[in-house]
Amino acid sequence: MERLNPVTLTLIKPTALAAQLGVSRTWIYDAARDGRIPSVRIGGPDGPLRFVPEDIEAWIDAARAAWRPGEPVRTTLRAAARNGH
Repeated sequence: MERLNPVTLTLIKPTALAAQLGVSRTWIYDAARDGRIPSVRIGGPDGPLRFVPEDIEAWIDAARAAWRPGEPVRTTLRAAARNGH
């Protein structure tokens, strides 16, 4: 019988992500609740909040691609949302 290699998945905790992004932990929780940042809840809606590194990278890339100098922040956020992030 062939053994499967275990999948190693590294998830980011809210405090660590807040430090990486330079924002408050409260902002992280609010943004996750509102769907402004991709997140997962382990074990269901009341489970611990975590972030998949690749999802966060894609989210940042989409925000950077949507940003245009001189445009209001809301315009950038709408453009990023249209791109699925």
